[in-house]
Amino acid sequence: MARCSAHLRRAAGEASSPDAAAQLVADFLYDHLIDDAGGRACPTVGVYLAERRQHAASAAPATEASVRRLALAGLRGTDPQGWGTQGSGRAVLPVPSPDSARQAPLVHWLLQELQTRPGAADTESGSSDAVVVYLPDSQGDGPAALLRAHGIRSALAFGGSLTADEWFAVVLFCRDLLPAEVPGLFRTVTDSTRLALLSAARPAPGVEAAAARSVLAGMESLVGQRAAQLESAVAELRAATEQLRRSQHQLEQRERALREEAATVELLQEVGGVLAAELDLDALVQHAVDAATRLSGAAFGAFFYNVLAETGESYLLYVISGVDRSAFDKFPMPRNTRVFEQTFRGLGVVRSDDITADPRYGHNAPHHGMPEGHLPVRSYLAVPVMSRGTVLGGFFFGHPEPGVFTERHERLVTGVAAQTAIALQNAQIYRQEREAATELQRHLLPALPHVEGIASTSRYVPAARDRGAGGDWVDLIPLPEGKVALVVGDVMGKGIRAAAIMGQIRTACRAYARLGLAPAEVLENLSVLADDIAPGSLVTCVYAVLDTARDRLRAAIAGHLPPAHRDPDGGVTFLDDEVGPPLGVGRHRYAEQEAALLPGSRLLLYTDGLVERRGHPIDDGLHRLRELLSGPVGEIEADCDSWLDALAGGQHDDDIAMLYLYRPEDAAHAGVAVSRDYPPVSGAVPDARDLVSETMREWGLRHLANDMMLIADEMVANAVRHARTPLRVELRRTGERVVLEVTDSSREEPRLIVSQPGDFGHRGIFLIDAIATRWGTRWIDGGKVVWAEVKTE
Repeated sequence: MARCSAHLRRAAGEASSPDAAAQLVADFLYDHLIDDAGGRACPTVGVYLAERRQHAASAAPATEASVRRLALAGLRGTDPQGWGTQGSGRAVLPVPSPDSARQAPLVHWLLQELQTRPGAADTESGSSDAVVVYLPDSQGDGPAALLRAHGIRSALAFGGSLTADEWFAVVLFCRDLLPAEVPGLFRTVTDSTRLALLSAARPAPGVEAAAARSVLAGMESLVGQRAAQLESAVAELRAATEQLRRSQHQLEQRERALREEAATVELLQEVGGVLAAELDLDALVQHAVDAATRLSGAAFGAFFYNVLAETGESYLLYVISGVDRSAFDKFPMPRNTRVFEQTFRGLGVVRSDDITADPRYGHNAPHHGMPEGHLPVRSYLAVPVMSRGTVLGGFFFGHPEPGVFTERHERLVTGVAAQTAIALQNAQIYRQEREAATELQRHLLPALPHVEGIASTSRYVPAARDRGAGGDWVDLIPLPEGKVALVVGDVMGKGIRAAAIMGQIRTACRAYARLGLAPAEVLENLSVLADDIAPGSLVTCVYAVLDTARDRLRAAIAGHLPPAHRDPDGGVTFLDDEVGPPLGVGRHRYAEQEAALLPGSRLLLYTDGLVERRGHPIDDGLHRLRELLSGPVGEIEADCDSWLDALAGGQHDDDIAMLYLYRPEDAAHAGVAVSRDYPPVSGAVPDARDLVSETMREWGLRHLANDMMLIADEMVANAVRHARTPLRVELRRTGERVVLEVTDSSREEPRLIVSQPGDFGHRGIFLIDAIATRWGTRWIDGGKVVWAEVKTE
């Protein structure tokens, strides 16, 4: 608007007459008013000049008898009918009058609209104004219909007085609908047009100065209006920006809440799946407390749970999450105090914003609260784990800040507690059934007798995922003339029936062996027996006879995996030349195969649980077994444990039975052993060190004495700490290997656990792992054996 006003004044100021100035104004507006598409916004622009004249015949006062005589001084664009006569020298129209309405209906109509404005009617003040006229949408005759016929949708008229007797008007026809705020903007253009037309007429200085002041006032008013609008727009923008920030912050909070909720749902699903599938008690309780601690937002959590011993006695164990377990090792087990009573008795959930302010807190001696050195606890949440009215344990959570735990945390942990209760029952039932199955199997399996010139051992491991007794068995039967029968078999299926069939076949096999029957004859008779006592059952078996005097092995196979033979040079072969059908197919003549079993050889008989894995070909397991047998070997007990761990690793789907024997090359390599029993007191550690030191000197292995004493220190100290029952230390030398074994009654298996800085525990096993060639644990009746093997060279 400011630039438009300036251009108008410059253009009209160069005109020689008012009519010329009017034409320049029409030209300028026609050329410079542009629409959004870049075209001309106004197809027609007209500029009118008029003067007030007195009717000669009238006797009325001049102000009442005077009329405006209109002349079209400037026109640009199309000329719709009704513009009137152009040029001040031609005929003019009195406006308003019936003649103007008839001869120039459009102009008459628009100027009437303009004259209704208060400022435009005040011809003495030299004022000006502008008005926007919208064409009616209704159809019909009249000026509006004529304009619509030419594509006109709105019109803009502005004008005012030049002098006391002169008047001007500008009419613009537009193709678009003009905004309502346009008249206010055009008031400045109106003042500039007035000044331009006055300049061309060379008026008195006072008149022109008044017009200039009017322009300046209009500009100031426009600037003020626009500044106010700008301030309003800035304020609105600031408000919108602040609202946008708040909306963005709310959106981020909502997104964060949704992400946290999704993580919670995923964790709950994961916990439910794991607890439903996990049968190992130790892994189950640790996973449960880890998940519940995360869900509650606690700084640390604990899960105390009851376990039944084989004697039926119940004892309390616990696991920790969020901090290292060593932070609680020095504290006693929690007692049934006022704070803990509600949880341990299953009376309900305890949730406190500040447990130190709870009236139940701090009543019990000697600590009257938390023991010295205990992690700080203000927020406290405890949820019992119950099943059918029996308390199985309890979750306990703490946080050093008050008011951390909410009702939602309580609901989440209560849900985990319910799932944990079911999982605990399943795991305990599984453990009981597994222990019962193992115990039944051990009672059905005979202890291997000692056979001169043969070192032998056996293993039976129940399936990791199935319950019930299995039908796997091994046997070693001494025969006359230095012979020994070797047997491994598998009755397919689980439960008492499979164990009963196995027991009958094993007993019959021992009887047939005592009769001196050949391997093929033994299997033939067993097949008839199996068909008789268990029709439809599938039984596989390997029966072999080792003649130690002739170093020969004769074997017959009934549908079983072949024995693996390692010769003294380390070569491994499977005795699979002749494999007959399983037992139970009636009388069948089985073929025999013969192989040399020289001193220094090793032989492994096994069931399919050792090498067969779900989803993998059995050939993969046999290939892996061949690799292990071809590798370094040593003391047979250590070999057996190592191969079991490498091939099964606790993930086997079926029972595993193994019979492993070794033929020493000479008496010097047959092996020597020293053993001694000790009470579970700290004095057992130095006594065991002395035994190891003396034995190593006697065997001429002084260079290994320090290493073996360090291993003995750690293994005996662990047995004293965890078992608290008499223990046995055994030291054996076989060939180029020395094996140290410590037997105790504890079921806790030593593991490699990374110690935290400042924690001096859990380092002994790392020491054993660094010194020993191999080490491990095997389970026996009533406890376990921890062993470590060291090479002599």
